[in-house]
Amino acid sequence: MAMHTSPLSSRKVVPLDGVRGIAILAVFLSHSVWRIESTSAIQQVLKWFYSLGWAGVDLFFVLSGFLITGILLDSRLAENYFQSFYARRALRIFPLYCAFLLVAFTLFPYLVAADWMPVSRDRWVYLCYLTNWLALWKGPWRHSVMAHLWSLAVEEQFYFCWPLLVWVLRPGVLLPTLLAGEAAVVVGRIWWVLIHGASQAVALSTVTRMDGLLLGAVCAILVRHWRIPDRLVRRLPWLAGGGFYLYVMLAFRFRVPDAFNQTVGFPLLAVCFALVVLYAVLTEGSASPAQWFLCWRPLTNVGKYAYGIYVFHVPLLYFGDNLIARFVPPAVRASTWFGYASIAVLFVVSYQMAKFSYNFFERRFLNWKDRFAARYAREAAMAA
Repeated sequence: MAMHTSPLSSRKVVPLDGVRGIAILAVFLSHSVWRIESTSAIQQVLKWFYSLGWAGVDLFFVLSGFLITGILLDSRLAENYFQSFYARRALRIFPLYCAFLLVAFTLFPYLVAADWMPVSRDRWVYLCYLTNWLALWKGPWRHSVMAHLWSLAVEEQFYFCWPLLVWVLRPGVLLPTLLAGEAAVVVGRIWWVLIHGASQAVALSTVTRMDGLLLGAVCAILVRHWRIPDRLVRRLPWLAGGGFYLYVMLAFRFRVPDAFNQTVGFPLLAVCFALVVLYAVLTEGSASPAQWFLCWRPLTNVGKYAYGIYVFHVPLLYFGDNLIARFVPPAVRASTWFGYASIAVLFVVSYQMAKFSYNFFERRFLNWKDRFAARYAREAAMAA
């Protein structure tokens, strides 16, 4: 049933900060899990499970698709639709990203080993948010202290193209277009993997990794133009949990994880994460245990600074590893407890650095966002 709602994008949906916090915690854990020594079969299973935290990136994609599409839908009739969106996005994203690149290109060459730095001739790719296409242009590329920026490139390319499509297509046409687009992505990716095999390019390219962005956009339309029955909303956590269980069982069973993820895994995770986002939004303010957890202050604080944590955490992990290797005896490093303790300490450092950056640097630019608020013809007439 169609319904009219106040613009979700005009207020803060606290549970989504909790979802964002879960996403960054998962990503951080997946990048740190190698520190945990596999001293038992249980530890080996746990370590494998922690390594699945890379899927937090897909949760970020669903959140971005939901939030950005919501902003665009709510401001679709604004006179300054494009100007408002791009200016406000730039103020949120560019200052931290550009400051990080400035430090990375000027100081990292003196502090980071050459094999952990991208080659100099690829710097323009980072400046243009095209990092994720390197695997297609140049073949598989090694990990570096800047490799994690590929997911920011995917989102930025989405931000660049998506506003025009939302502006052109009505929500009633946009929804089937999104569903058809997701079907095309899944079928095309499966065909490619079956014919050519799994590859890093498929995992990183925007057109083959946009399941979360598309389904997040679908959720943004559903919560604004459809009334979802309460009995179905109550079942969303069970549906998402069942999907996650199916993913874990299949991932544990498959011998070729890249092929599994690039055929079945990516769309399955995107659907599960879309259900989580829907539940977080539709049950906002309820007294359910899930809402209590998503609104838990420590988790929402992590979500608040998730962008900075994501940008900073890989270089900080690199520097932390060097310090550990230099000052911590091998016998201590080999213990399981030290692996968990080092992960916790490095996360706290990443969190504090992101918090400092947000409060003393990024907020100076965020305060300008109100200057680019959406304007409507009716408001202009009333002001006159």
